[in-house]
Amino acid sequence: MNEEINNEDLIAQIKWQLQEQGVLENGICEVCAETNPHALGIFEKHHLSTRNFPNETCVSCLNCHATVTGLQNSIPPNFRSYKLPMELQIPYIFLSHAALRKRMAEVEIVTMNQLYEVLKDGQYSIKGFYK
Repeated sequence: MNEEINNEDLIAQIKWQLQEQGVLENGICEVCAETNPHALGIFEKHHLSTRNFPNETCVSCLNCHATVTGLQNSIPPNFRSYKLPMELQIPYIFLSHAALRKRMAEVEIVTMNQLYEVLKDGQYSIKGFYK
């Protein structure tokens, strides 16, 4: 028999499971700041460089993870292997960090444009700001 669970309990359960698995740190995508509780089940730890740096990860939502990974995967597999000598991994590591910054910039541009639209339409007033 399926026991009904309320939304708050479900969210708490998902957060607990993800924290136990080491996937979720604060319930926030570190790239786009997604906090949608229904998306918590699809947060992933994304390796920023190579698996040679296991502690160099960020928690990302499915969209950000797919975007950054897609850019990383534009490099052929034999050039992004963690088995390569470190000096040959450097271009891939730089690309990985650039891919993350690119995604963060895209999100920031959208967010700032949305804020501008709110301000422009007068939906929010700022002391000292006049039309």
